[in-house]
Parts: sequence; structure tokens; C-alpha cells
Amino acid sequence: MKKTLKKLMIGTLLVAFAAAGYGFYLFNKKPADVRVMSASYTLSADSLVNVYNQDEKAADKKFLNQVIEIKGTVSKVVLDSATKQATVMLSTNDPLSGVTCSFYDNEASQLKNIKSGAEISVKGVCTGKLMDVVLNKCSIQH
Repeated sequence: MKKTLKKLMIGTLLVAFAAAGYGFYLFNKKPADVRVMSASYTLSADSLVNVYNQDEKAADKKFLNQVIEIKGTVSKVVLDSATKQATVMLSTNDPLSGVTCSFYDNEASQLKNIKSGAEISVKGVCTGKLMDVVLNKCSIQH
């Protein structure tokens, strides 16, 4: 009986140490850098918004949390010097909806030279649609 209890205690401790080690690994793991990932889909800002306007649930199944590359026309560039947040809004044929792209902090310097009306290509992670379709962790594609 004592041997069985001792083996059970040792087994439980080994499992607990393995779980703690795995938890420590996940806690310290760096998030994926979207800039080096390849895009699952490449489409225009108009196409993306049209897909979301037709069927948001189906669009979420296809695009949500996927790295996508969007081509479109810049309607507005917002550079917040206090938070160092950089955001680009891409216009579409839908007057009520566009594509909002939030960039990595160190990408803000590349956006200073982009003007409204410029055609750009942006890669980022689609996080769904609020009023606009939202992409996060974006970077300019050349």
C-alpha cells in the first residue's frame, strides 16, 4: 500500500511539474510576427467589405484571425504621437464602411509619407467587422 501511494505521489508531482513548465513556456512565448507570415488571402478592400456586407457570419468563418493582404485607396492616415499608434483607413464603394488597419508601433514612420488617395497594399490579421472591417498587426507591403 505504501509503495502504491508513493508511486502515485511521484507521478502526480511529475505531471504538476510538466504542467507548470508548459504554462511557463506559454506565458513567455512571443506573439507571432505577422510581417513574416504569408497571407492566406489577397483581395481588394472593396471585395472584403462586400463579402462582409453579404454574409458576416460566413465572412468571419473565412477571414477571422487569418492573415490577409488588402489592396485599396487610403482615405485617412492617423498618427497618434502620444500612444505611437498608427492607423490607416482604406475607402471602399460602400459609403458606410471601409477597412481600418492598425499598424505595429515601429511602422508609424513609414506611414508619414502616405497621403490620402494613395494606392497601398497592407497585410494584417482580420479581427472582424464593427462599422469597418478591422485589420490589426498590419504592415505595408511593397
